Amino acid sequence: MEEFNIEYFIENKYELPVRKANFQLLVIPESNQQQNVIDLKIFCSENQEMHISKNIFGFDIITYYIAKPFSDFWFKLIARVQNHEFNPFKVSPLLPITEYEIINSDDFRIDNHLFLTETELTKMPDSVNSVFPEYSGEIQLFDYLLNLKAFIFQLLEYSPESTDEKTPIEEVLKIRKGVCQDFAHVFISVCRKNKIPARYVSGYLNQGAGFTGASQLHAWVEALIPELGWVGFDATNNLLADHHYIKIAHGTDYRDCSPIIGVLESTGNQKSIHSVTVTNQ
Repeated sequence: MEEFNIEYFIENKYELPVRKANFQLLVIPESNQQQNVIDLKIFCSENQEMHISKNIFGFDIITYYIAKPFSDFWFKLIARVQNHEFNPFKVSPLLPITEYEIINSDDFRIDNHLFLTETELTKMPDSVNSVFPEYSGEIQLFDYLLNLKAFIFQLLEYSPESTDEKTPIEEVLKIRKGVCQDFAHVFISVCRKNKIPARYVSGYLNQGAGFTGASQLHAWVEALIPELGWVGFDATNNLLADHHYIKIAHGTDYRDCSPIIGVLESTGNQKSIHSVTVTNQ
């Protein structure tokens, strides 16, 4: 059992007063079979009233509606999470050809259409699709995904500020640089092209283990393997997601997992500060 202390902080400063605003934050760690939130504290500027509800994927969204003018908004989350240690390497009881037949069946495609459908951020140009290894059912699907993870890790260079949340895959592959969300989008795109359901995952990463991308919220991918279920792959670090990964949410791409969304009545510029701290007990 591993225990982590997590602190997430964001502050927005506005050049001109905001007349009113609605903020939604998706930063609360999930409780599931692998991890359990044992303590949670939430703070906000001027002790604004908050509401917690579920998004369309069933994850907790914090909402603040501020109806009076303000020039500064800050938010802090402090959580303690227990993660169960487990072996992320999987052995499928199915033959490779059986997995391939299931993946290509109509029932499987219908059941998992949401995570098989291309989105704007996971659209792969036909001109570069041939760059990536193709899933043909000759090896176990888990092994194919391991190879794909390693391939993307070698293909792209982790480079902060080289892209943003709107950068298309075509541009990422052109410059061969990106951050964790770009590695995840490329992985998802190749999976979906090969009829493998894949979903974008956001979360926290143990900062004491030397992982790339741990200083902010991290992104990785869960792919669906028949009989094994959803398995986490982190192409940014060329690793399988294990007890060092603390999940917040999943969705079709980054837009479903954006940590903060704001709708404001305001003009002028703003400055934002983010910080994430994850320490291992």
